[in-house]
Amino acid sequence: MCVSVFNTAESIRSEQISHMFDRFYRADPSRDSQIRRYGIGLSIARAVVSAHKGKITASSKDGKSLLITVVLP
Repeated sequence: MCVSVFNTAESIRSEQISHMFDRFYRADPSRDSQIRRYGIGLSIARAVVSAHKGKITASSKDGKSLLITVVLP
């Protein structure tokens, strides 16, 4: 089974993609305390996918969108 989720973003640099699944990583450098984001969603997704012996990847072709792909056996 393969599931892909596509979303637009303001800006995504290639070095950010390699950290997308790190726990507590947030690509937004401002760390605005008014925006309640914790940076754990994709790390939880990676743990769930790994527990099911699958693979999860992130990619951006244009630096303004993000594609998350999950492949499960």
